[in-house]
Amino acid sequence: MPRYVHVPTEATHQLIRQAYEAGGPYQWAREAWKNSEESHASVIQFGIEEQAAGQHGVLRRTIMDNGEGMDPEDLKIFLTTFGGGGKPIGMDQNFGQGFKSAVLPWNPYGVVVISYTRNNPEGAMLWIYRDDQGNYALKEWPATDEDGEFVSYLSTPRPFDDQDHGCDWGAIRPEWMETGTIMVLLGQSKDSNTWQGDPEPSRNESVDGLIRYLNGRLLDVPNRNGAPIETTVFDKYVRKSTERHASKDKTVTLPSGEELVWKPRRVHGLRHFIPETELTGTVVVDEHGTRAEWFYVSEPDVPVKGSKDYVNQRPVVAVNYQGELYHADSAKSRYRQFGITDEIRGRTWLILHPPVYSDSRPMEWGVLTQASRNMLMAKGGVDLPWDRWGDTFFARFPEELARVRDEARSGNRGQSDAAMAKNLSRILDRLNPRFKASRILSSAAGLVMGFPSGATAGIPGSQRITNARGGKASAGGAGGSAGSQQVLAPAVSGGTSGRQARARGGFPAFDWKKFEPDEAKFLARYDQNDNLELDDGLVSHGVVFLNESHPVFVQEVNYWVDSVWPKADPKLVQDLVHRVYGEEAVAHVVHAQRLNGTVVANNGGKPTVISEEDVQQFLEPVALSSALLGLVNVEQRILTQGGGLFGSRANS
Repeated sequence: MPRYVHVPTEATHQLIRQAYEAGGPYQWAREAWKNSEESHASVIQFGIEEQAAGQHGVLRRTIMDNGEGMDPEDLKIFLTTFGGGGKPIGMDQNFGQGFKSAVLPWNPYGVVVISYTRNNPEGAMLWIYRDDQGNYALKEWPATDEDGEFVSYLSTPRPFDDQDHGCDWGAIRPEWMETGTIMVLLGQSKDSNTWQGDPEPSRNESVDGLIRYLNGRLLDVPNRNGAPIETTVFDKYVRKSTERHASKDKTVTLPSGEELVWKPRRVHGLRHFIPETELTGTVVVDEHGTRAEWFYVSEPDVPVKGSKDYVNQRPVVAVNYQGELYHADSAKSRYRQFGITDEIRGRTWLILHPPVYSDSRPMEWGVLTQASRNMLMAKGGVDLPWDRWGDTFFARFPEELARVRDEARSGNRGQSDAAMAKNLSRILDRLNPRFKASRILSSAAGLVMGFPSGATAGIPGSQRITNARGGKASAGGAGGSAGSQQVLAPAVSGGTSGRQARARGGFPAFDWKKFEPDEAKFLARYDQNDNLELDDGLVSHGVVFLNESHPVFVQEVNYWVDSVWPKADPKLVQDLVHRVYGEEAVAHVVHAQRLNGTVVANNGGKPTVISEEDVQQFLEPVALSSALLGLVNVEQRILTQGGGLFGSRANS
């Protein structure tokens, strides 16, 4: 008989601890809710145990449901088997460690689980705790016969009256529970308060946070028997008057005589908080069928329904995985990846729906969750393809969303001067002779294999946007001529053929604006998935934003206005300074983009290539800001061009 791999008892607590650390705040609540939902519960309640509160003033968090429950042996399997809990185990199903690893480390004194089934209507309970050696074990109680003689020890007795802990375990069962399960979190001692959640300071858990977590984690609360699962979290407050009329509130009197009220708060799921809007749609963002579902909430409607106590008060970008949301993010950088600009970010929701990786379809691409259920990854254990999703969404940018973006910009953004395209093209033409990057471009007849890098090659400024009726339409995608080629990262295993060539890519435009406080320290930033429609109908490929309120630029403008051309129109002098610095910033961006796919070394036949990720680092706000400091050649260009406009120094 072969010897099978197993986990020694003394190592289990280390695995549980590692899984706990890999998880995030409120992970225990997600695991408990999911277990209850999978037991076919129609009611899931995060309560506060009343008896211990009344007798000892101890506030313990409970989790109850009216699901199918667990028989005594199932209880043992559920809480004593790491890597198995009686449910199917698989990459797209369960890992058999979720609730145990999320709750046991911060409840060393114990977790009591009581369950009622149709086969065992009187119920069974067990108590798991951490012993002196750090291992997790089941508490045992002596069993006696009719004569009071000791028979054996039981680990799953019927619920009993436990005066030492101020609780009749059988009396916790609510009236609405015929079958189901109750969990009581005991914390670090019999006097621990656990109603707020994990006491670990770095997790900073609270009841308000728990409500927001569940509402943000669940996309929708699933239906059971024709109605959403009734999920509630009980909060407490001190009774200050008798004027409150709420039939579901409960009053508990502490040993001190203080009255506490248990207040139920309903969990609805994130979609409930997205206002109903006609501006919504779906964009397919990869070849695997990943859908990006977007919602734009127009003014004067508020962009988020409900109280801030129930959900974070701003829209998010998130990924849906089996009805749960991961990687929820409201950061500017995440929205900019999809071409959703700052003007509309605060009113735009974006939910991505990628295919789920399954053991039954091992050759198909999909996403899966790590064992801690705290983050998603793509097949092969790699990061989610955010850049690819964002680039494709931008290339297929919804016309309605482009319209509201342009309307939002119209009030605070002037049109670029008609000469911008000509000036930029001239600068880039001068750049080409000095730097001719050898790149691999996609070609059906090519002999070099590689992967698309995300960049395109074409003729700068050649994209002119028209709609099917011949009128002007908003641009959403990248510039470059129709039929532009992709830049490939060479790789023997690549799936796209290409050839070595020198080609130009569409150029970005520049725009000056005041940066918001969180980005005010930067001189510039580059948004690849943005565009600027120029006066002559051309559309840029990306936009370089320069911070007009940065001290470096303010002092630079003041120098030319006050010391060089004090008699000239200050606005015209500022425009000159801004134009020259803008053109310089664009040249930096284009030069960096031209490096994509460039071979910079060859070590034993293995080329070292500048990748798209490398180029992105060259164009981070820190790097781009540094590149705009100390530019003596820029000042010479300002002096030369200004001389023709305003006359010699200080004489205009």
